[in-house]
Amino acid sequence: MDLRQILVFTAERTPDAVAMVDARRRFSYADWAGRVFALGRALQGRGVGHGDRVAYSLRNTIEHATVFFATQAIGAVAVPINFRSKPAGVQYILEDSEATLIVTDEPSLREQHETAFGPSSLSWIAADELDELIGSSGAEAPDAAVSSDDLSTILYTSGTTGPPKGVALSHHNACARFVTYALSVGPHLGSELRTFGAAPLYHTVGMQFVLCLTVLLGGTYYPIRDLDAPSALELIERERLTFLFGSPTLFHLLLDGETERGYDLNSVDHLSYGSAPMPPALLTRIHERFPNTTINEVYGTTEIAVPFVTRDAPSVRTGALHVTADHRVRVIKLGGGPGDVAAPGEEGELIVDIANDGCFHSYWRKPEQTADCIRGGWYYTGDAFIRYENGDYTFTGRLDDMFISGGENIQPVEIEQLLSTHPGIAEVAIIGTPHERWGEAVMALVVRDDPDLGEAEIDRYCRDSDLEDFKRPRRVIFVDTIERNPSGKLVRKELRDRYLSGAEQPG
Repeated sequence: MDLRQILVFTAERTPDAVAMVDARRRFSYADWAGRVFALGRALQGRGVGHGDRVAYSLRNTIEHATVFFATQAIGAVAVPINFRSKPAGVQYILEDSEATLIVTDEPSLREQHETAFGPSSLSWIAADELDELIGSSGAEAPDAAVSSDDLSTILYTSGTTGPPKGVALSHHNACARFVTYALSVGPHLGSELRTFGAAPLYHTVGMQFVLCLTVLLGGTYYPIRDLDAPSALELIERERLTFLFGSPTLFHLLLDGETERGYDLNSVDHLSYGSAPMPPALLTRIHERFPNTTINEVYGTTEIAVPFVTRDAPSVRTGALHVTADHRVRVIKLGGGPGDVAAPGEEGELIVDIANDGCFHSYWRKPEQTADCIRGGWYYTGDAFIRYENGDYTFTGRLDDMFISGGENIQPVEIEQLLSTHPGIAEVAIIGTPHERWGEAVMALVVRDDPDLGEAEIDRYCRDSDLEDFKRPRRVIFVDTIERNPSGKLVRKELRDRYLSGAEQPG
């Protein structure tokens, strides 16, 4: 199956069902599919052919969803770009992907880009031109051969360990991703799915696990262009939305933005989170405010989709992950191979068998980087995990986040998970700071829920816990926010660089 077929099948099965809704418009599947096909024909008229890369830098809008499916309808390759990217980042992706055309809803982006890099043969389309292009073309399905083996999308990683790498995914890979998710935890066909579309559409979660899954099931997608908590909660209440998928940061924003009147959130029956560990206190708040939902924890990467999905997360041990039915994983000794399996309870590196249909098989035109992380049919994630006797898995952090203090390995996630249970802490990030005697010492960046919380109380909380003393933060910096990348993940190198220059030597 390919993504073009998914739209065709749904539009024929439920032509009058509502596909897309924003503040001004509602489109049925028949109408929206016609717009998708008309835009596909218009792109062909602009010279876009099978296999050509079409870049776009767009916020979550109906136009974004339409551009994506239009590329899929003509056999072109979607290259989504984070709309927050600066011209240099956009230029890198345009050059690396060899895109022939870019669509943007930011009027100044073209001017900024051409000022920085000069004119090029690249074609530009502004989002406000799309209606005219759609109106100038027929709504019939474009004449294009599309195969499930064709390249569908190049998703660029966030580049936390160097320049972004393009994760090349076929239509078959993309379809397998949301089928695995639906098989593992739902939602299912006939559930009258109404989707809160806040997860960025330039990311695999927003694109495949949210948008494409909604289209497959004939649900309604509500794109969230600009996230404002009261407006978002009012939308959930008014439209009786049923499906939310996001990072812990998203749920922080929603619940912290509630007004005194409160909102009726009882319609939500499917809620998933990923990208970062969920603080237990926040998980409790979500459970209380969304009383009719099943809460699921998801672990995955752009490369390997979701090998772990834990249904009804509040009912199991915090952080316990369960392998999906169509994935094979192993936790191996650090520096080892597939046969060097770590003992239960021993920390090691997670590797994933790429035989799963949703897994990628290469980075776009980067054979050396591909060979570095795919060996013998296994993808080496660079993530530290523990497997327990009962079959549960726990993510303990990135291997490249680990630092050594006094000869002992420190995983920041372990300390963050402990401190996030303190009722006075809203958010926390752990970084290592240079220390003359220990090599590095533990520093905590803390966003307070309790304005009176002090460093001494945090130290007491650590001393009274089971945390080893050498992992105890030697310095605490109280901050207003802790910045994350658009996927909700901490970017520790940037945090470390930012706060290190003003940090005193911990005692």
